[in-house]
Amino acid sequence: MAIADDQELVRDGFSLILRSQPDIEVAAEVADGRQLLDAVHRDPRIDLALVDIRMPVLDGLQATRELAGIPHAPAVLIVTTFDDDTYVLDAIASGARGFLLKRSSARELIAAVRAVAAGEAILSAEVTGLVLDRVRSTGPATPVELTSFRLTARETDVLTLIGSGLNNDEIAQHLHLSMSTVKTHVANVLAKTGSRDRVRAAILAIRAGLPR
Repeated sequence: MAIADDQELVRDGFSLILRSQPDIEVAAEVADGRQLLDAVHRDPRIDLALVDIRMPVLDGLQATRELAGIPHAPAVLIVTTFDDDTYVLDAIASGARGFLLKRSSARELIAAVRAVAAGEAILSAEVTGLVLDRVRSTGPATPVELTSFRLTARETDVLTLIGSGLNNDEIAQHLHLSMSTVKTHVANVLAKTGSRDRVRAAILAIRAGLPR
């Protein structure tokens, strides 16, 4: 994986935490988006990038867009703060797989990196709140109708909880379901709604007015 942040102290902190894990390899640490693109071009083994939004030369959003054009593009996990709330939807549209708040704990950082590396999308409850505010202020006047997706009642429940930022474990506990059953429901929701990942499913849920 690669870490892209213009603050050396932040890069060093992330790297120290992630390198402590035997299943995580940090192959590159860079200070801007252009350096990140160069690193990915040089090393096709980089399968995940932890990317800050605000960087000089090339910011995290543009870097994410340009990464999407690379055949072996890594999954992108955006590092954000509450000051970056106006960028959340732009980052999703740019292809980011998820978001991590800079104040997150080491445990949350490691879990997020592992989840994204496994193909999951990360949208915390706190960041979901930012997305909710942005969608409400910029979304279409006509709300999304879910009837065309033919979701079952339970799948609608799952979509609602995805829109609230819950992960699979939390959904399982909330609905009193097994993990395998939740994963099946999530897969069905993504397939039926045409959502590439749960981040986009969360936005759909918000635009449909599901999370309360």
